Amino acid sequence: MNKGRYRSPITISGKRGSQTKPIVIRGPKATIGSDVNFDGYQVTANKLAAAQQKAGSFPGVYFLADDAALVLKDCQWVIIEDLCFENCWPTAIYLDNCQHIFIRRVSFRGGTFAIGAAGPYTRHLLIEDCDWVQDVDSHGAADILSIREEGHTRSDLSAADCKLWSKIPWKAVHGSGNEDGPVAVETDARAYDGDFFRAWTIAGYVVIRNNIIADAFNGIHLFNQASASTKANFARNVVIEDNWFVRVRDNAIEPEDFAWNWTIRRNRFVDCYMPFSFEMQQSGHFYVYGNLGWNFHLPGPLGDTHASGALFKLPDQHKADGPHYIFNNTWLLRAPIVKKKRISGFEHRNNLIGYAENAEKFKWTSCSPLGNSWSAEKLPATELEDRLIFERGCFTRSWKWLGIVFDGDLVGHPAFPEALRAAGYKIGVGAQSGIVKFEDATIGLPRGLKMPLPPAGQPFAIQLPDESWSVFDPDDYVVGAWQPRGTIAFENPAFLDIWPMVEKY
Repeated sequence: MNKGRYRSPITISGKRGSQTKPIVIRGPKATIGSDVNFDGYQVTANKLAAAQQKAGSFPGVYFLADDAALVLKDCQWVIIEDLCFENCWPTAIYLDNCQHIFIRRVSFRGGTFAIGAAGPYTRHLLIEDCDWVQDVDSHGAADILSIREEGHTRSDLSAADCKLWSKIPWKAVHGSGNEDGPVAVETDARAYDGDFFRAWTIAGYVVIRNNIIADAFNGIHLFNQASASTKANFARNVVIEDNWFVRVRDNAIEPEDFAWNWTIRRNRFVDCYMPFSFEMQQSGHFYVYGNLGWNFHLPGPLGDTHASGALFKLPDQHKADGPHYIFNNTWLLRAPIVKKKRISGFEHRNNLIGYAENAEKFKWTSCSPLGNSWSAEKLPATELEDRLIFERGCFTRSWKWLGIVFDGDLVGHPAFPEALRAAGYKIGVGAQSGIVKFEDATIGLPRGLKMPLPPAGQPFAIQLPDESWSVFDPDDYVVGAWQPRGTIAFENPAFLDIWPMVEKY
């Protein structure tokens, strides 16, 4: 593409490159998008959301996601690279029934969705080295530059200056319209209710790596709304690695409904309200390891009802088709690990968790790792219905039945593990409490989350998607993401090692 601004939508349909001769769309000096910024689209988006609400649907502009600046339909072997998308409301790139699509070194500014994908045959999507600042009234661009050049965020800039993170109420973006009331057409911010990557019931085979998502409402979000007989064919084989999520106001990573064989590794989370939303109905074989996170600054304006957050958001009920391993991650938190509800096949092992003792408006000793409603006196009867009602405000204690394990973790909180064990949580004998003192607690500085002389990690059996087993016990094994020789490592998922790449990529 030639130098200049392309304001009219572009649709490419039925084009097929090959592994040796892909179609390449590039334009280092081209910008795709409109002249309409958030302020110009805000009321329009709110009106659309209000109309959805009045029709009995969730208020949002999701139904317009295919209204994109660049649409690829029924295409294969296409590379989109070295482009800038600006003010693409609601969507910048939309992929419909496409395979072997490579999106790299693309910058997105503004927009509800950076990349949308739909179609049951959509698969083999590689998205890497991209960046998105959804709310441009922020420090997102400065943080991206610092991450790319220095390897860390700008600790000298205040999160309080960022509009979406600090000044807009959560419910103004994603309020459901029940207890949150109707859409406020003049003041809501429904235009922000989107994602960097949103997929609707695609086959899977998605790799998202080395991207930076800053000052956005959500990060990576895959729905699987297929029928009961076909759901296992979708949202499979996903790798999310080496990305940065900076000031994500709602959920950074969210597999929705049904998902299988996901690897989430070596990502950095800086001030994310809910890093992981795992509200799946059915899922299995998740491997979450080597991630680093800082949860330090409180989001929202004063009194926002969605500000405390948690590391994991869980469903009311869940069926595990395989384990979900959460191992060797490191966090500096001002929120619980889990707050309420339940999940099956959840193994939380050898993680290193410290608390942001100096964070503003945070009484860290009162922030229990498993939520605040854990008193033994409140444990209900054994009837499932009673327990599910109870768990709306409390993390489940049905660990043996659900296959929940917490073991080998070092958590720097006085209630962990003894007081929680006394309250009915069967925390493993290898878990321990102690002072967690990081080398440098500067927010967004990865090497700072190393701990001098961390305790040894506890070996454990790990199952792969083919149901084979091995014992995970690397050399000089210690708790946390950082190991003596670098970040914790584990084998690639099998599909990644045979990923079909274009020649001379």
